Amino acid sequence: MSGPVRASSFLLSLAAAAAAQIPQGPPDGGFGGPGMGPGMGPGPGPMNESVKVLEQFDADKSGRLDVAERLAAREWLKTNRPQRGMRGPGGRGPGGPGGPGGGDEGARTDNTPKVGGKVAPKDVPNHHDKPLFAPDIVRTFFLEFPNADWHEELTAFYRTDVDVPAKVTVDGKLYPDVGVQFRGNTSFGMAPGKKKSIDLAFDFADPKQNLLGVRNLDLLNCNTDASSLREVLHGHVANEYMPAPRVVPVRVVVNGEDYGVYAAVEQFDKEFVQAHFGTKQGDRFKVPPDFSGNGGLRFLGDDPAAYRRNYQLKSNENDAAWQGLVDACGALESATADRLEAILPQHLDVDGMLWFLALDNALGDDDGYFSRASDYLLYRDPKGRFHAIPRDNNEILLGRGAGGPPGRGPGGQAPGGQGPGGERRPEGDGPGAGGPPMAGPGGGRRGPGGGGTAATPLAGANRADRPLLKRLLEVPAWRERYLANLRELATVALAEEVIGERLDTWRKLLEPLVAVDAHSLYGLAAFQNQFAVDDQGKPAARSLPAILAQRRKAILDDAAMQGAWPVLATPKVTVQTKDDRSFVLSLVATTEGAPVGTVRVHFDRGAFGVYTTAEMFDDGQHGDGKAGDGTFGFSLPEIEAGSQWRWWLEAVAKDSGHVDCQPAANGALPFVWQAPNGKTKAK
Repeated sequence: MSGPVRASSFLLSLAAAAAAQIPQGPPDGGFGGPGMGPGMGPGPGPMNESVKVLEQFDADKSGRLDVAERLAAREWLKTNRPQRGMRGPGGRGPGGPGGPGGGDEGARTDNTPKVGGKVAPKDVPNHHDKPLFAPDIVRTFFLEFPNADWHEELTAFYRTDVDVPAKVTVDGKLYPDVGVQFRGNTSFGMAPGKKKSIDLAFDFADPKQNLLGVRNLDLLNCNTDASSLREVLHGHVANEYMPAPRVVPVRVVVNGEDYGVYAAVEQFDKEFVQAHFGTKQGDRFKVPPDFSGNGGLRFLGDDPAAYRRNYQLKSNENDAAWQGLVDACGALESATADRLEAILPQHLDVDGMLWFLALDNALGDDDGYFSRASDYLLYRDPKGRFHAIPRDNNEILLGRGAGGPPGRGPGGQAPGGQGPGGERRPEGDGPGAGGPPMAGPGGGRRGPGGGGTAATPLAGANRADRPLLKRLLEVPAWRERYLANLRELATVALAEEVIGERLDTWRKLLEPLVAVDAHSLYGLAAFQNQFAVDDQGKPAARSLPAILAQRRKAILDDAAMQGAWPVLATPKVTVQTKDDRSFVLSLVATTEGAPVGTVRVHFDRGAFGVYTTAEMFDDGQHGDGKAGDGTFGFSLPEIEAGSQWRWWLEAVAKDSGHVDCQPAANGALPFVWQAPNGKTKAK
């Protein structure tokens, strides 16, 4: 704690004098965000604007509020902050038996106060020798607040810029003065009891303090998810193919009381950018929850001010970042079909965007780009190109789209696929056209941005209100790569033998913790239902493995996926050192499966640039094969010592046009070769 403790009376008088200057909540006056009514239901516009409190009550200008300053701020908030849309400490039940993704039994549907068991650091395993995001362990986070009313204090400062300090102990190491906030939308307002999602800022008081290299971490309460694994599963799969937040299950203990299983999610900060992109430079945007549809890279005009309501710049304010966003949206809006391949890569990481969209589709994200074109992240790299990054993925695989059982609740489709009042979605290219049926009464996704989950591989390809999806899929080569991404997910990452083993490992780790978790949002029975089997030993109808199987089938059985597919082997690479200490990489690729007409190589010097594309040679001169034998060769241009090549390969079937890539992540996570410097002899 920094700064002296001052008399509360002084700060209360300061609060009274400054009250007229403190922002009175969001522009529309609603604490929960535009359109948020008493039930925290959806409405148009972003949903997580916060009240600025810190500067007005930080009397000693320390950048933090001490005990007395926080008391004064809490008193002011009681009477001066609009309360529409806010829920108190008890929250609200999760919307029906079992809750979304919770099955039919064992749900917590009451607000009876719960008391968790007592847990001490000596009672849990110590994983100090394991990386923070190691997949096969469950760390325990011990949070210690000095005051007994910590929950009320965190609730008071929900959706403000004030952190509450706490001690945090992980793997026996104490981290003092960690900033804590409650976070989330429905995970705060609709989750019953005291189990809320939490932000941890390890650098709150000491800018150098970090947890195994991470300064900020989200601990999510897994609202809508009785398995507690959907966020973890998404992070596990996404990181195989693109830069995405890493996620692991953890246990949380507050003031000695067990609060059960959470999902620990990497925050979108400079450390994230460094870990995934190799630099801390660039601009970071958050696209907050928004039911208007305007956060989906729609062109809103040439004035950057029009975009500030739907996008939040999390890095340093600068005009170039906003102008870059305007230009990217403008390119999506105005580029003619024959110029898309030339224009869009100047503004967008197309390869990463195709993976972002494929993951959204394959994992049936009820809260993603397809469903409402918001609640994701954008990174603008040092060369000015935008990368889309998923976030808030606890509502995947709820089984509400095609290939899964019907359901209701936040984002769920009503049976029959009808919209409000029984109407179906319009055809054509207007808002909402070409998408899945809108949620029926009680379904939750209404308004211009609503839309459930993708029903088929090419669902939404003609939706004018989803410009990223629509424009990218207008390019035949990109459309085929998108389908290849979906096939990779269905046949490899989400294959029964692969994902089944991974889920079983997590289940065994979590089940003992859920069994003793008095604060669990759904209970042990609902958790077990997520992994239940029927009388034949097959996954039960509403279990997580069953929904995964339905998603695989919906993808692979679709007409767009039929036809022969090529198989591209990992290429052979040889390096030749030139007299001038430059280097030449020679590539040899072999293909099987469907006859291949073309193998393309996509390459770029350095990082973040647009790939140059060339056809590899099928004449034997760059390898050991001969024309027509499925062996292709190519030599990349010379590269100087100390420089870097990024490159990947793409094989195109002669008849079907389907493609296969090496590596499977293609341009989103390409091969990288770093040339030795001038003092090192090349291997």
